[in-house]
Amino acid sequence: MKKHWMIGALAIPAALAGAQAQAQSKVEIYGLISGGVGYLSNQGGPHNLEALSGTNQNPRIGFRGQEDLGGGNKAIFNLENGFNMMTGGTAQNGRLFGRQSWVGLSSNSMGTVTLGRQYEAVKDYLGPVVIASNGVHIGDNDNGYNNLRVQNSVKYVSPYFNDFNVTAVYGFGEAAGDAAVNRVMSIGSGYKGGNFRWAVAYTQMDQPNSSKSPDGAMGNDYASSLLIFNKSAVNSSAGVRRQRIAGTGGFYIVGNTDFGAMYSNVKYEYLDNTKLTLQNVDINLVHHYTPQLNLGASYFYTTGKYDTINTNPKWHQVNFQADYFLSKRTDVAITYSYQMAAGDATKATIFGFPSSSDKKQAVLMLGVRHVF
Repeated sequence: MKKHWMIGALAIPAALAGAQAQAQSKVEIYGLISGGVGYLSNQGGPHNLEALSGTNQNPRIGFRGQEDLGGGNKAIFNLENGFNMMTGGTAQNGRLFGRQSWVGLSSNSMGTVTLGRQYEAVKDYLGPVVIASNGVHIGDNDNGYNNLRVQNSVKYVSPYFNDFNVTAVYGFGEAAGDAAVNRVMSIGSGYKGGNFRWAVAYTQMDQPNSSKSPDGAMGNDYASSLLIFNKSAVNSSAGVRRQRIAGTGGFYIVGNTDFGAMYSNVKYEYLDNTKLTLQNVDINLVHHYTPQLNLGASYFYTTGKYDTINTNPKWHQVNFQADYFLSKRTDVAITYSYQMAAGDATKATIFGFPSSSDKKQAVLMLGVRHVF
């Protein structure tokens, strides 16, 4: 259950009481805990049975709040911590509020401006399509699963006009004399009308996690071993000079079924002057079979091209899920994912797990989630 504190204007001078009587602040504690067990068919050869944190959704606990400034204006903030429920350890490289950490101002007529560690436009607009797929594109190369957040950033989100809105994000590189080192620029736009939702988004990361500016817009999240394309295939010591992500996607609702689709194009330029282009195609559906039971299925395909070594890796993955809600706040889900490497790809790597020893890999997970 969410906890609230309402702070009224009870202890203010009498002369200000009339002007501030309507002003109120609200602070909310929220979060979710999710975990279970999983069976991996091939982990470098043998199979593996293990306890897993985040089988339904990554665990978190957060604080968010707002203060009514009057006239449709508010001061807002969000602090959100990620953690591993099986070990109790912190996620996001040990950050206290690694998932979100921002403060800002919101206006009903002008939009919202926030500053801090926050999401970029691809995650905001296209991430929901990836989440609906119950899987993650190989190496989360388009950040649809939100492994990368932009710190030291300013973000603007417009109100909706004629069912459209826009988002723009700029993350400061903070390198003296060269603003392009470790900066992030992101923009997106979305449409919501009736049963149809569609969006486009673009994000560019210049020299992410550069040693020239380790506290710039993209921190050591970018060094994660889960992001398997963050090093050159020719020289493993050469990182990324620039990553560009462009994509489009959305949903169409027909009766009790949500249909989702998206396409993303991701270009890596490495410090050794090699290049990689990846294209992801994702289609999925979620059928609300009963008010308690959701059935989901998805397929995504990734094709890549390395310029210097002239190879074309490809990956296919299917995902199936049955999610049953015991209450509004508690559900149990069983999820099956199967990935097959093709083309010049030699190993399957379902996101979040070690690579297989061959071109095939499957994982079966059973988990429970509780939201509070």
